[in-house]
Amino acid sequence: MRMHTWLTLGRASNLPSVWSNVFAAALVAQASLDTDLMRAGSPGLQVLLWGGCLISLSLMYLAGMFLNDAFDARWDRRHGNARPIPEGKVSAAMVWLNGAMMLLLGVVIAGTLYQHAYPEQASLGWLMVLCLAALILLYNLVHKRFRHSAVLMGGCRLGVYLIAAMMLAEITPEIVLAAVALCLYISGITYAAREEHANRVSQWWSVGLLFLPVLLLTTLGYAFPYFWLFAGLLSLYLLFMLKHCLFSASRNVRALIGGLLAAVPLLDGLMLASMNLILPSLFCVALFFIMPHLQKWVQAT
Repeated sequence: MRMHTWLTLGRASNLPSVWSNVFAAALVAQASLDTDLMRAGSPGLQVLLWGGCLISLSLMYLAGMFLNDAFDARWDRRHGNARPIPEGKVSAAMVWLNGAMMLLLGVVIAGTLYQHAYPEQASLGWLMVLCLAALILLYNLVHKRFRHSAVLMGGCRLGVYLIAAMMLAEITPEIVLAAVALCLYISGITYAAREEHANRVSQWWSVGLLFLPVLLLTTLGYAFPYFWLFAGLLSLYLLFMLKHCLFSASRNVRALIGGLLAAVPLLDGLMLASMNLILPSLFCVALFFIMPHLQKWVQAT
């Protein structure tokens, strides 16, 4: 398998959004605790946990994308979808093997690290990681047949937030609210992407899901002027993407989905802004500017 084919199967241009999810989840949880993030022990263990969390959740994301192509191979062939399997760039068996191995490896890394750091809560860690793996498999199994499978995809990103917070800080009410906000946003994108191949969006109501996170997060950040500035700019960006790509004569749903996925780090930045974490939120803004360049090299959908 060529490297570019591997990256295309994994929609690797979206990986920075997974990293910003981990970064934001950990810092929002830590800020809401108002305690030292290093509750698990030595700085060396913390480095191991951060690295392991990023690697394991990245592997599970890539696995989900690989398995998406494997499950959809027949549908892609029938509908002329330009993906690596129907184009003959890789065999379906190889994609199945790579996806299954990455999912298993991601689960083992995350579960083992959590068990090592928090042995008294090992069963909880394994349960949450296995639930995320099950959600990934369930979404890929039913998403072409179940109209509201988009919620399952949103649930996968919700799981990323909760696992990152659990490994690197603690699960708090604030992080649960942030995870729900991310779930709604990803669900909105996934609803819009259901008819990307036909360059249309039939479920117009789903567009509203993109703006609900801003409303939810005002319950956390309403006291901070920086939050309102960030929320306003994010809302303007979403409105621009909708007007430019969806509500125009030259409709381009694929470009809309790419632009919305690129904005996932902005949503993470908004969550950090809701805790008045200004500098970390600017890191997420930097990732947002990087992602469109990555999408020109490796398609995001």
